[in-house]
Amino acid sequence: MKTKLLISGLLCFITTISYSQDTDISFNEYTGFKSNAVYVEGFIMNPSKYNYGYPSINYERYLDKLYRLSIRIGVSTDFDKTTNIPFSINWLTATLNNHHLEFGAGAILSINDYTYENNSFVAYGIFLPVMYRYQKAGGLVVRAGFNAVFGLDNFLAPSVSLGYNF
Repeated sequence: MKTKLLISGLLCFITTISYSQDTDISFNEYTGFKSNAVYVEGFIMNPSKYNYGYPSINYERYLDKLYRLSIRIGVSTDFDKTTNIPFSINWLTATLNNHHLEFGAGAILSINDYTYENNSFVAYGIFLPVMYRYQKAGGLVVRAGFNAVFGLDNFLAPSVSLGYNF
């Protein structure tokens, strides 16, 4: 009796383990995306005296299983007086194909030698990116759209990005 009970318990345990492994979908199986992306973002035009238009190098990390929510941080500098650090949280649509819309909200921190109200450490403002995004699983990332920037001056900054998902 003890042997039958032990074998039944063992079979239930093995069945439960094998079933749970079959139903867990890995991140890469569902979307094909990898967890990280790097890309260079450049502004198409410079509509504001505060937007210097230097390209930024960005790192993005996906936060959830469906790879729809991500955070990004970047750096942009003129190698002389100004360094800008954009950071944002982004959300992607249509995760089961290569074409996406990307919406986000973020802030730009500006570190410079110029003084604005006696500070050389200036919060530049917030920005709301709206982008078309082409992203292959573990490969090419292309983004194009605009960033609505609200800060010392309000403007739309069209931009394009090229990078890699790994």
